[in-house]
Amino acid sequence: MPAISSLRSQRLLELRPDIGQQYVTFRLRIAWFILPIESIYRVIPLEKHVPKVTFAGDNIPIIDLGKLLFHQTKVQSSDIQQLVINGAVVASKPSLIIVRNQAEKLVGILSNSQPALQRISQDDLVSLPTTYSQRWKVDFITAMTLPTKERPSLFSIDSDRLIASISSKI
Repeated sequence: MPAISSLRSQRLLELRPDIGQQYVTFRLRIAWFILPIESIYRVIPLEKHVPKVTFAGDNIPIIDLGKLLFHQTKVQSSDIQQLVINGAVVASKPSLIIVRNQAEKLVGILSNSQPALQRISQDDLVSLPTTYSQRWKVDFITAMTLPTKERPSLFSIDSDRLIASISSKI
């Protein structure tokens, strides 16, 4: 009898809709990015200046990832597609997002928006097209969501690759 109940459980699992993984969504200049919630160590709202952040006595490197990806691109607020999550528009308030990798190394990312939490199904993520990877010349953006009427494209950042890339440049 256990074999039948095991089969039944497996079939029911296949029927259950994918509720998705939780991601933190934020804007870097002209595009929206996501990181799995497990990769977030802390979020610090920014007022006037970027604070020095330390962890275990070491300074955490802080990078302007938007500048790294988009260089000195001038952005008009009308050029940026709004992101609405659960009926609320994500605010354009700068934040510092402290990201961690599996080895518990930390790096800070300057964000142009307040981070927002949302669920994204794995079926919504597709591999990053080569046109993007050639333009950005980075290997830490691994996937993206396709744009819809409700949501612009969201680019997925791999925290392990991001921190390895930053560590090699420091």
